[in-house]
Amino acid sequence: MKKAVLIGLVIVGFVTNGYTQENQYGDNQPYSSYWFVEELLQWSPESDKDAKFNISQVALASRFLNDSTDLNDDAQKIPGIIALMAPHTTNFHPSQGFSSVKQYAFPFWQYIDYFVQWGGSANEGIIVPPTAFWTDAAHKNGVKSIGTIFFPPNVYGGKEEWVYEFLVQNEDGSFPVADKLIEVADTYNFDGWFINQETYDLVGEMGELMQQFISYYRTQSNLKLVWYDAMIDDSRVIWQDELNNHNAMYFQKEDKNMSDVFFINFRYNEVNLEDSKKAAQELGRSEWELYAGIDVQSKSFKTPVKWDVLYKEGKPNNTSIGLYWSNSTFDISQTKTPEDVYNNEQKFWNGGTTVETRFGSSTWKGFADYFEPRSVINDLPFKTNFNYGLGRFYNEKGKAVSKKEWHNLSIQDVLPTWQFQVDSTKVNTTISFNESYEGGSSLSFEGFADSEIPLYKTELSLDKALNLQVVMKTSGNMNIEIYCQLSNGENLTFPLKKSSSWFTNTIIIPAQKNSIVSKIGVITKGKGTAFLGELSIRSKKEKIPVTSSFSVESFVKGNTAELYIHFNEKPENVYHTIYYLNAENEKIWLGKTPSQDFYISNILTKNNLMNLEIQSESFGGTKGKILRKKVILSH
Repeated sequence: MKKAVLIGLVIVGFVTNGYTQENQYGDNQPYSSYWFVEELLQWSPESDKDAKFNISQVALASRFLNDSTDLNDDAQKIPGIIALMAPHTTNFHPSQGFSSVKQYAFPFWQYIDYFVQWGGSANEGIIVPPTAFWTDAAHKNGVKSIGTIFFPPNVYGGKEEWVYEFLVQNEDGSFPVADKLIEVADTYNFDGWFINQETYDLVGEMGELMQQFISYYRTQSNLKLVWYDAMIDDSRVIWQDELNNHNAMYFQKEDKNMSDVFFINFRYNEVNLEDSKKAAQELGRSEWELYAGIDVQSKSFKTPVKWDVLYKEGKPNNTSIGLYWSNSTFDISQTKTPEDVYNNEQKFWNGGTTVETRFGSSTWKGFADYFEPRSVINDLPFKTNFNYGLGRFYNEKGKAVSKKEWHNLSIQDVLPTWQFQVDSTKVNTTISFNESYEGGSSLSFEGFADSEIPLYKTELSLDKALNLQVVMKTSGNMNIEIYCQLSNGENLTFPLKKSSSWFTNTIIIPAQKNSIVSKIGVITKGKGTAFLGELSIRSKKEKIPVTSSFSVESFVKGNTAELYIHFNEKPENVYHTIYYLNAENEKIWLGKTPSQDFYISNILTKNNLMNLEIQSESFGGTKGKILRKKVILSH
């Protein structure tokens, strides 16, 4: 991208300074994929030993805005946000998470429609599929997960021959690289590709060939395609900062939908976006399928933005919004602690921060006040432990089963829809990374006065009674009530028991024909603190998941071992939790995954034996039986 072209040179240096590096990875650590064109053409899941760890097995959830708007429609009828994130270097990106909380996790899925894992460079590889645990988290929130194809500018290492290799066409009109891109996405279970072609001095009709490539890709698959405003129709790289007759053929060509998202370069003005909207409509497309870029890489929520161009009368104007490097909330953090990064996230998405510039003060408006949050809570069962996807420990029923740090977005819960629309002078609401009922975090309230706090947007039928469970603990003189707002405006409130230890409140929401629970929140009364550790909703008894049988491949080095665990069954949207039993016969948590294959590193061993325990759990929280196996470790 125009300002982002530096990524090819600075990504390694940037990540070294901005990201916590793991001290040492195991010899058998699996990594996420990345390729140059020739490498991609040689790739197959059978020949790639890490491929099985890079498959997402979480289905794309259905999401909604309200009773009448289904966001799974192919046509974009409302403004949206696409977020390009670079959570790690292209190379040495572990397939299934980290052993540190000082890595990036994203908590505001409800405001974006597309997640793009940004990456690629001239010295690493230029084709980067999204890492499986990012796709897992995106899909759980109904967000489409997109990989990146990045042709760098020549001055930053880009080579014309990479474009030529990419666009090789067979005599029958097929494109081998397009077929491979489709195979990768189908194998790894993500939703499409972002093409960023910024290599210049191309010879021949590369613009026309690129259009044929895209047309073939669209014909051969239902995968999404995102196009960046760089290369124009005659193969030159000239950023237009709008949709016009030089680049529109990459968006819509006659009756062919070429790209689902058109990412407009950053230097636009109001006329550019007005003209872009008009051009899209003349092509029979929605203006909301155009995304005006905001480059927030270096300054995050301190970035000067042309808000008056993007927003009018309290809502988006002319186009949707494209965010470049929105993970800068992590980069600008001095401590990289979850608390500090999450505080930055709230400033970025909720807005309101004012900074002084040489041109005067500038207020970051954010996005929460201008975009209606999306939700996936339209089906049951639903369960959340407010698990952020990382932790300094792992708890079960409030007790630690691991005291090691971990990071794995595959097991991030659906976090509150509103984070947090509440008067902070009355109550401080946030994610706590020091208290947890299950996982590594919980929702905390520090109250000073009575307050109502909305949490989740829902669309749950009350034709049958609902079973609501809330696990909570309190201190001081704080009382908590849960409330359910119905579609007819009625509020149902239920008091929760005050308890200094974790207590499970069971609530029956009575049936009410032709009514829908549209919002769930809490009401705080009095002063004190409270921690919400679990909220679950069911309408009937859920089927118990079958705990999969499993096999183990071990790699022993000294007194430590690495494990590859393979689950023989392949259920969708089911977790496998893995423990080992120590010398005192205590259960030690090793990890939790929805994947069929899982890697575990650096376990201390004795006598080349290990007692493992596996238990499956549905996303709704129903647990299967426990399977135990004594594993003989091989050197």
